[in-house]
Amino acid sequence: MKAISPDGNDIIGTLEVIEGVARADVTLAKNGRLKVEFLGETDVDWNTQVTKTEKAERLFVCSQHKVWREDQVKRATQARRQKR
Repeated sequence: MKAISPDGNDIIGTLEVIEGVARADVTLAKNGRLKVEFLGETDVDWNTQVTKTEKAERLFVCSQHKVWREDQVKRATQARRQKR
């Protein structure tokens, strides 16, 4: 059975964290602050990809792009299964 959120929406994946470097021109302004002008591209290091967790539970994303903890998804899916 396809996993669902407590709102009844399909789970489409896990929430991931990936490190990257946003390319930018960085200069020192006259006032001593760094000025950052982003160039619109990011170098992503896919080897750093990890699933985000909260309270030691994986986080899942539904079709409405809401984030749910693993126990919430399990309970909602089990409740739907019992109704069938």
